[in-house]
Amino acid sequence: MPVRLFSRPVLTAALLTSASLPATAWAQDQGPKFSFGFTTFADAPIEGDADDDARYSWRADIKMSYAEIWSGGSISGHFEYNDGDDIVGLGEGGLVWPTNTFATLPALTSDNQTTLSLTMTQQFNNTTSLSLGKFNVIDLAEATPLLGGQGQGGFQYLGIGAPSNFVLPPYIFGGMLTVNYAPMIYTLMIYDANNAQGEEFWDDLFDEGVVYNGTATYTTQINGKPGFYSLNIAHSTKKGTDYESLLLSPSDDAFASTKDGVNYTGVSFQQYLWSDPQNPMVGWGVFGQVGFGDGNPNPLDEMFLLGVGGNSPLYGRSSDRWGLAWSKYNWSDKLGEALGAYGVKLRDESAVEGFYEAALTENWRIGGNIMWVKPSFESYDDYTQVGFRIRATF
Repeated sequence: MPVRLFSRPVLTAALLTSASLPATAWAQDQGPKFSFGFTTFADAPIEGDADDDARYSWRADIKMSYAEIWSGGSISGHFEYNDGDDIVGLGEGGLVWPTNTFATLPALTSDNQTTLSLTMTQQFNNTTSLSLGKFNVIDLAEATPLLGGQGQGGFQYLGIGAPSNFVLPPYIFGGMLTVNYAPMIYTLMIYDANNAQGEEFWDDLFDEGVVYNGTATYTTQINGKPGFYSLNIAHSTKKGTDYESLLLSPSDDAFASTKDGVNYTGVSFQQYLWSDPQNPMVGWGVFGQVGFGDGNPNPLDEMFLLGVGGNSPLYGRSSDRWGLAWSKYNWSDKLGEALGAYGVKLRDESAVEGFYEAALTENWRIGGNIMWVKPSFESYDDYTQVGFRIRATF
């Protein structure tokens, strides 16, 4: 039962409310740019009910951008490939969220281990831009300064590194309008409700629903330190299982019926406590998020996230990244009642993760992390994992 309820459909509903900060900012220089990345992971469970064998995986990333192809026009692309052992999460060890997001995607959400994201952006003026195409939502999360680390090392547990609320799949097809009127940044995303991978997705585009996802971000400085404070509201027209109907007799015509619309509202912040006077986006600070799902058909009632991290404060190590965070996902009470009727005891999933990633050279990085997770299913013991990673970027 847990594996069926929280497998691919749940993962592909991951929400990243930090999408209000554009991931394509790196593509603003004129002309073509390429980036090649290779990362290896070794993750070892040391406590819990998951298989205690170490999990080895690797991934390759090729990123491309070409700015000013025409006046104000640019293209960005990201090709991904990953391979390796099975991940912990999606029911394994009683956990819902995977313990290594980068070892999970794109393989676990499609029929193969590769995917290509490609977007076209038109910059109309200094304040307004429109992007269309297939977006990698993990890239949007990584683009944020403190929680995401701007792609230079971050959290691996999906419930922390890519805060989720079931209205934003990991890959989306649609559009994103961004309006930047300092100190406000407004973002409206409209996209297909399903994950943008596989042949069936392209054949049934927008057939199962559309998502309207808006974010308003207030940018400010406190004692000269940058801060970002966001309000996110999202509505999906896609139908979901009505959890109350699962309490009916299987012979009832309304048993396992559906309910229209999935909703989420959340607030989040990232505030620097220290930053380099010469480069304010280099530093460390605190971040957090509080979100509310509708509880039916959204399987989420509330989620909470709080952490600290950023660039290393150690002398001469400003290129290193570090972080410590806690998250908690309160699953829908109605979902819990429905599962309880079938003997499955659902509880809230909470986790703590810490990591440090050191820059060995301009191109090579090495890091480690440790996490503790209280699984979503009561029949499983608390889970602890240590991890190691090596990353090369050229």
